[in-house]
Amino acid sequence: MSFKIAQIVCQIPPDAGGIGMVAHSYADQLTRRGHDVTVFVPRTRGNAVESKSYKVAALWPLVKFGYGALLPQLAWRLRGFDIIHLHYPFFATAFLTVLHRNLWYPKTKLVINYHMDVNLSGWRGIYEKCARRLALNYILKSADKIIVSSEDYIENSRIQEFYFKNINKFYELPFGVSRRFVPEPKDGDLLAKYGLAKDDKVVLFAGGLDSAHYFKGVNYLIKAISLIEDKKIKALIIGAGDLLADYKKLVSETKLGDRVKFADYVPADSLVKHYNLGDVFILPSINNSEAFGIVLIEAMACGKPVIATNLKGVRSVVDIGVNGLLVEPKNSKDIADKINLLLGNLETYSRFSRNCLETVAAKYRWATITDNLEKLYKQLLQK
Repeated sequence: MSFKIAQIVCQIPPDAGGIGMVAHSYADQLTRRGHDVTVFVPRTRGNAVESKSYKVAALWPLVKFGYGALLPQLAWRLRGFDIIHLHYPFFATAFLTVLHRNLWYPKTKLVINYHMDVNLSGWRGIYEKCARRLALNYILKSADKIIVSSEDYIENSRIQEFYFKNINKFYELPFGVSRRFVPEPKDGDLLAKYGLAKDDKVVLFAGGLDSAHYFKGVNYLIKAISLIEDKKIKALIIGAGDLLADYKKLVSETKLGDRVKFADYVPADSLVKHYNLGDVFILPSINNSEAFGIVLIEAMACGKPVIATNLKGVRSVVDIGVNGLLVEPKNSKDIADKINLLLGNLETYSRFSRNCLETVAAKYRWATITDNLEKLYKQLLQK
């Protein structure tokens, strides 16, 4: 039994962060299983030309702003689908999608991925608060099912009141990781490229370094490296964006240029090799804009013990003392102490590394995730 599925999302690779990677992975996996998937996304230079295994409808936005865009074309483009799968946040288009579905396609099932709360400042924060108060309840009420990456996150999110009143509407489905993420030896050419020695102990970070991802906490990682006495412990920061210059300036001011390296943007086909340059992986995010951390399970799939912030949702990925450790938000000393703990005990490190591989195999491979997503679709369409 195959389905015709419309996914609606604010971005996909090569422009994507975590939300876009999830949409891409859903679409890719479902298409390979014989389903007819079209991903609707605001047009950019990247997604307009890059081919995918699934159909991409890159629409010109009437207006575009951050996570938001106005795509009025969806009014007639959603006809004929069995399922509309909306990824939230997607300001303006999320409301329009639900409105169009309710008015014109009421028999089409609506699934919403609630990825995260949004924390913005200035006029963007005012807009987000207004959009949430005026439209979010309508959007959630209209859904046939709401997917969340963890119950831990949603129970403590901004929609917790709606969640507790409508628990049966929610479905926990963690994110997955591709089978190309596997342990490999450190690549000598890449080590040389970043000025790293074979015996250096590398703390790896990967994530967006733009203003929309201000919450990643990279500055706290940089300060933590300055607190670590062992000069062989170094950091490699993967990512690009308008905040990159600020982080490089901080490294320069703290005279850490020989210990904190920047990889800038890394293409997907080189990402596994970069993950395997690290000895441990860290996600030092500072607030609940981080809801899960796909990079954590990508690193774990490469056998890298992880350090993550003790935040709702994020902490659900880490089995403390098994495959990783937690640190308190905005606490560079805690980060430094946990890095020292992991890299200073070979027996503990090796055990964590083995456990990472077992965790990913049991819970986070896309085949398992897609099995469950298909079951959810079937249940909805049989009602």
